[in-house]
Amino acid sequence: MKAGRKTRINLRPSSVESCLWQDLDLNLEDLQIDGEHGYGYEPLLEAIAAKYRVREENVVSTLGASQALFSVCAVLLQPGNEVLIEKPVYEPLLSVPRAFGAKILRFGRKYKQRYEVNFEEFASLLSSRTKLVILTNLHNPSGALLSRPALRKLAAAAEKKKALILVDEIYLEFLDGEEGETSFSLAPNLIVISSLTKVYGLGGLRCGWILAPAQLAERMRKLMDYILVEGVFIGEQISAKVFVQLDSIKAKNKPLIEKNKSMIRDFIQGEERLSWIEPAQGVVCFPRVEAPMNGDNLAELLQEKYDTSVVPGSFFEEPQHFRLGYGLPSSLLAEGLENIRKALREF
Repeated sequence: MKAGRKTRINLRPSSVESCLWQDLDLNLEDLQIDGEHGYGYEPLLEAIAAKYRVREENVVSTLGASQALFSVCAVLLQPGNEVLIEKPVYEPLLSVPRAFGAKILRFGRKYKQRYEVNFEEFASLLSSRTKLVILTNLHNPSGALLSRPALRKLAAAAEKKKALILVDEIYLEFLDGEEGETSFSLAPNLIVISSLTKVYGLGGLRCGWILAPAQLAERMRKLMDYILVEGVFIGEQISAKVFVQLDSIKAKNKPLIEKNKSMIRDFIQGEERLSWIEPAQGVVCFPRVEAPMNGDNLAELLQEKYDTSVVPGSFFEEPQHFRLGYGLPSSLLAEGLENIRKALREF
């Protein structure tokens, strides 16, 4: 996605559109180039802890959720440790633990089961050798919600085997109310990673974090000494300032998200070659191609002939599907959907 050919209509991104300076209420005159932030900028750590109602000792500041994932795996995993990972999955959640030499086992989140976790299958894979479980909520790529009771049940089963569960919650705050609250407090063996990227369009700040039990958080914090020493002080200052504006940013984006989701719902309902599990919320969905082709074929044709890009399903180990992002302006989305319709007619 970074190195590939750019297209005029890009349906690959999985976040809302990026915030502009004028979207934010910021006074930049008091920013400093450097200052005290050895293991994170204190006002930012305080803001994260307050928002998620955790102790500051449970918060680790990271450069995005990607570094958060790397840090968790670096601290916890040794070659031969067993790690249970959902399928389909966002590819780095599989490749990073594999790079640390983990033995990977998979539990399915299947289309026919609306991407819910089959508890019996999950429990059968747990053993005394299980070190870590990795899953996403909302599920990436489908947008399916794993309920709080279901997650609590999974955590209890893992805890019996002394295993930890890492939940990537980078999309969860698209939801409102209790469903959108972090799962960190549901069980003592949960670790959560997230960032300001997907829901708030603030990816350029690279503001991410880990919520973890205090002793593990301290180990992950010390890892900074070997991979970045300190974060980007200006970015941390700006991030701390925008935390109080997150609710207004989310509210501003909500009408567009709802409109675009409705457009896609109508499109798929009217297109016999596609089916989907409607996402709980967010700006991505994972349609299945019901035609003599697959999602990879469709993605290739869209790029080459229609100047339109989607994420091929094989990136998520499901080539019959493709991931479609809809956080862009509605007019461009409409063009993209029409191009998908035209491409499907060619098979």
